Amino acid sequence: MTGRADVVIIGAGIAGASLAWQLRGGRRVVLLEAEDSPSHHATGRSAAIMTPHAGATLIRAASLASRGFLTAPPEGFCDVPLTSARGVLRLADESGREALAFALAEGLALGRPLRMLSRPELAEMGLPVTAGVVCGLLDTEPRDIDVDALHRAFLRGSGADLRLRAPVTGLDRSRDVWRVQTPQGTLEAPVVVNAAGAFADRVAVMAGLRPRGLEPRKRTIAHFDLPGIGTRHWPLIADPEVSFYVKPEGRGILLSPSDATPAEPGEIWPDDMDIAIAVDRMQRWLDLDPRRPSASWAGLRSFMPDDDPVAGWDPEAPGFFWFAGQGGFGIQSSPALSRAAAAILCGDPIPGGLAAAGLTATPLSPARLDRIESEALA
Repeated sequence: MTGRADVVIIGAGIAGASLAWQLRGGRRVVLLEAEDSPSHHATGRSAAIMTPHAGATLIRAASLASRGFLTAPPEGFCDVPLTSARGVLRLADESGREALAFALAEGLALGRPLRMLSRPELAEMGLPVTAGVVCGLLDTEPRDIDVDALHRAFLRGSGADLRLRAPVTGLDRSRDVWRVQTPQGTLEAPVVVNAAGAFADRVAVMAGLRPRGLEPRKRTIAHFDLPGIGTRHWPLIADPEVSFYVKPEGRGILLSPSDATPAEPGEIWPDDMDIAIAVDRMQRWLDLDPRRPSASWAGLRSFMPDDDPVAGWDPEAPGFFWFAGQGGFGIQSSPALSRAAAAILCGDPIPGGLAAAGLTATPLSPARLDRIESEALA
């Protein structure tokens, strides 16, 4: 059985869902998801925090441009707030004091809401810092994100035909039409969007195209219950290098070693050694003695060779559109990045604010990666 669509989006995570929402109205969009849930992989395994100044140039621009949407979404988009106060606190010992002072000066020059806290001030916050901690740099701008609410709102508002358990098994083009084969049947469409996250290069190869050097990297998170310790008011806590982070969650904490180990796309599992490393790093800064984790998981964050995302047409295949490589910042950048991607896909002008931030067709194009590949071979 063959069906037809205007756009077929491969991958129903936050990238595919947000782009489908931007394309709503006037086009028949089909979202294909290989798993039985659209948030099975990276989207459902996020640390769920907005740190808009993090990441490479384009992803940072998209994150900053997405703040307004996330903090005040369009009327009717969802029925719950998408963000809530959290903040990020980086702790330092005497050897790290200078680095935090430099980060403070740099941030204040950009108008960011940063404040240096003394050890007594950290104690007043009720934080169990170890004896070596002398200060901390608090950034009140980062906020928690309700990832599930955001993702569901994109899917619900898109009007797209979402098909779960529909992995792509074949992909070819004939007479200006892409044929996308799945166990549920074949779809024909003039445009295919590769929003497959860690699997994006595999989708490209299936279509007969060159992979673009996308590298999935593993990130591990464990949850620990901390009976009798009130963590709800804590900011996200890290060291100067962010070699670990702790985030309040329920009656305890989420803990990660900030790992970024290259991994093959697919189902990914946490490693006990990575969790032990995270505990060891944390205990240098926080006087906590967590026991066995109550839960643990790992996810894949996908990076292009220059750590910035791609959103554009493949130069070798008409109708094949890349939307991948958000590098772990896909949630917080999704409103603006998907808006730019939709404009490029539809041939519309990039909205002024996004264009001014550099989110235009040329820098987002996968063709920019040809130069990186050529330089690597030179």
